[in-house]
Amino acid sequence: MSDISYRYKPIAVSLRPTKFELMPIIPITISHGADNFNTMALVDSGANMCFCQQDLMGPLGIQREMCREQSVTGVGGSVRVFVHGLRIDVEFGKYTFDADVGFGPFVFHGFAFILGQKDFFENVDVLFERRKERLHLRLPK
Repeated sequence: MSDISYRYKPIAVSLRPTKFELMPIIPITISHGADNFNTMALVDSGANMCFCQQDLMGPLGIQREMCREQSVTGVGGSVRVFVHGLRIDVEFGKYTFDADVGFGPFVFHGFAFILGQKDFFENVDVLFERRKERLHLRLPK
């Protein structure tokens, strides 16, 4: 096992007036075939799976016809997503895993990806220390 710690990062949650919240955000690389994209991801224990903004489908070489459609429901209601497999790399190769990712019409600020229960939390031990503004990951080898 490999342990990694991150400081929470300030993310703008409102632009008028400008308001920031500290959030558990980590750097990842998402890959599909030879195409990859470096981005920031929110570690979200409330998400049932991993999600990504649909505008990254093109840079990753993914077309809607390659995906299966699925309806997902959350606090904000239901949305249709396009599910496709990606390879996700955490901490520059310390942990790499495959995940079914829901691409949808999400508008995230300060990150483009959500790491959720399926495929991420199922395999990684996560400790949120909100008071100390730290996130700890215990990555499998």
